[in-house]
This record gives sequence, C-alpha cells and structure tokens, in this order.
Amino acid sequence: MVDSIGSVPGTSSTTSSKIEEEEKKKKQNEEEGLFSVDKQENQNNSQNTNTTITEDTARTTALNYISSLKAQYPQLAAKLDTYYTNLDISSLCQDVASTSDIKAYIYCETQSFLNQ
Repeated sequence: MVDSIGSVPGTSSTTSSKIEEEEKKKKQNEEEGLFSVDKQENQNNSQNTNTTITEDTARTTALNYISSLKAQYPQLAAKLDTYYTNLDISSLCQDVASTSDIKAYIYCETQSFLNQ
C-alpha cells in the first residue's frame, strides 16, 4: 500500500517566488511601455552622446507621447492638451539629450494630473 505523497519541502516558496517574479516583470513591462524607445534610437544615442534634439523632433516626440497618455487617460485629455500648448519646446531641447528624456520629463510633469 502506498501512502499519500507529502509536499516536497521548498516547493511552495519556489512557486510563490516565481509568481512574484512574474508580477514584477509584468509591472516593469507596463512601466517600460510608457517609456518605450526604439532600438535604433538607443544605438544613435550611444554613438552620438553630444547630439542635441531639434525642436521639430522634440515637438513631435512630445505630441506623440501626450497622445499616448491621452489614450491611456481620456479623462485628462483637456489638461494634457493645455500642458502641451504651454510647453516651452526650446527650453525642453536644452534640458534633454534624447527622446526618451522628453518622455520622462513629460511623465514627471504630468504625474500631478494622474494623482488627482
């Protein structure tokens, strides 16, 4: 006669560790989605660290990123539009080194909208 097999020591902690890792990866992927950057941009930035962002690039990047935020948070569309119209693109260009910096800047600036 075979007795029932007991639980193997350490399996429940291994399972919960895997679940925690998956949850962390999922959250990280969601956050990275807000700051998604093309591989080509990363290669260009690593090769040319002294390049400056043009106003056209900054304006396009800001507008695209704000559009993606409006898609995620439609209730904030009016505030995001107002933020974009008041955004000083020329000073933004002086403060950033890449398009991902523009996205990070806008994300930080608009956090107060998201927390209301």
